Amino acid sequence: MSPPIVSVEKREFRSAGSEQRRKLRAYAQRLAEEPYLGDRIPRGRVPRVFEGLPNLYRLELPGGWRALYAVVTHPAEGREVKIVWIGDHARYDRLFGY
Repeated sequence: MSPPIVSVEKREFRSAGSEQRRKLRAYAQRLAEEPYLGDRIPRGRVPRVFEGLPNLYRLELPGGWRALYAVVTHPAEGREVKIVWIGDHARYDRLFGY
């Protein structure tokens, strides 16, 4: 199977600072080889906005920021790693209801 495609929602990427974007670029290279690198979010703790995704993983970024991504399999194209959310720790806590 070919390595997964790694994509980032553009508006999410622009919302991150330069330090976070640099780390995301490094993660993108690693995720192409290791798509299950991040911490898996248990199904019962997935925020409602992401319930339609088959799975959800978390990456820790500099400055207390977090990124959430999903690994999606397409029959014709193979696997895709899609970074769907990037935010600081306070936004992350609100998203998860902490």
